[in-house]
Amino acid sequence: MPKGLNEKALAARERKAATKEGKDKEEAKAKEDAFWREAGEGAKSKAQAKRDEEAARRAETAAKKAEAKRLADEEEAAISKPKPKPGKVAGPKVTHHELALTREADSAAAAEAARQRQLEARREVDEASYSRLVESENTNRQEDAVEARSMEAAIDALGSLSTSEPAVDKHPEKRMRAAWQAYEAANLPLLKMEKPGLKQSQYREMLWKQWQKAPENPVNAAAAAAARK
Repeated sequence: MPKGLNEKALAARERKAATKEGKDKEEAKAKEDAFWREAGEGAKSKAQAKRDEEAARRAETAAKKAEAKRLADEEEAAISKPKPKPGKVAGPKVTHHELALTREADSAAAAEAARQRQLEARREVDEASYSRLVESENTNRQEDAVEARSMEAAIDALGSLSTSEPAVDKHPEKRMRAAWQAYEAANLPLLKMEKPGLKQSQYREMLWKQWQKAPENPVNAAAAAAARK
C-alpha cells in the first residue's frame, strides 16, 4: 500500500479515536453530574464550573480541528484522484453495400490507371519512332537504302512519266525532313487552338498522322503525279 494511503488511514483512525474520547468524556461527565445531583450536592463550586467550561471548550476545539482535517483530506483526495479517460468515439458504421461500392471504385481506378499507363507507353513508342525519322540526319547509307526501298513504287512511277509533263523530283524522300518541319510549324499552332490541353507529344502524333496523307508530303505529291499519268 502506498505511503500516502497509510498516513491518511492513520489520520482517520486518530480522528475517530479523538471524537470517541471526547464523547466518552462528555458522557462520563454527564453521568457524574447526574450522580451528584441525585446525591444532593447542590450547586457546583465556581472552580468546578470553570473546569467544566474549559473541558467543554477543549472538546469543541478538538472536534473542529478533526472536522477541518477531514474536509482537507477529502479535498486532497478528490484532487489527486486520476480523471477517467474519455472513451473512444465510435465512428460511423460502414455497410456491406458501401464496402462493395468502395472496392468497385478502387478497382475501376486501378484499371483506368493501368490503361493510361499503356496509352502513355504507346505514345512514347510512337513518338520515339517518328522523332527518329523526322529529327535525325540520314547519314548512314544503309538507312538511306531502307527508306528508298519503302518508296520504290512511287519513285519508279515518277521515272516512267512522259517528257511532255513537268519534271518530277526523283528523290522526294530527301526533302522529307524540311517539308515535315515546315508542315509542323504551320499546322501545330492551329491544332493547339482546336484541341487545347494536350501534351506536346500528342500534338505531334496527330500531326504526323495527318502528314502521312497531306499533299505537302513530297512522297504524296510524287505518288499523285504518278497517278495522274
